[in-house]
Amino acid sequence: MKRLLSGFWVAGLILAADLDRGIDLYKQGKFSEAESELRTVVAEHDKDARARRFLGLAMLEERKFDEAATELNRAAELEPGAEAKGAIARLHAEKKEYDQVESALEGASGEDADYARALLLLHKKQFEESARTLETYTESNPSHAYAHYYAGMAYNGSRRKDKMLSHFEMFLRLKPDAPEARKVRAVLQTGR
Repeated sequence: MKRLLSGFWVAGLILAADLDRGIDLYKQGKFSEAESELRTVVAEHDKDARARRFLGLAMLEERKFDEAATELNRAAELEPGAEAKGAIARLHAEKKEYDQVESALEGASGEDADYARALLLLHKKQFEESARTLETYTESNPSHAYAHYYAGMAYNGSRRKDKMLSHFEMFLRLKPDAPEARKVRAVLQTGR
């Protein structure tokens, strides 16, 4: 019996290590690697809401919207709460479904909710508030390329050229092959 219990304990530690590794990869901006690691965790523990949420977020970063929606909705079913709502709001924001962002943000909290809220504010042309929110987000998530891109857009709207340029430069360092990179390079070359 002791051997069986110690086996469960060791398996739990391995799961936690794999989950932590997947989340660390996600936070480093290594979304493909994070997806691979988190898929392994979810395959072994399909009811782990946190693993599913981060798997969905990694897929979202890779623009795999349908797969991300499946994982994020499953995570919300397993563990409904403020962070799950924030992740769903972020999904809608990334898909530019702004009417659904607003309703998804009701009762949502966490970094994903803040990011979705900032994108909604940007869409509503509330540039200064969007820029402030994205500035805070990029401080705690410096590897998130699109947060820098949208911060640059928000600062452009609020006529803060210096901040716009610095966020666009960071975006290009993090994601030089992004579809938006050509336009951003043109802005950086002209300085406006």
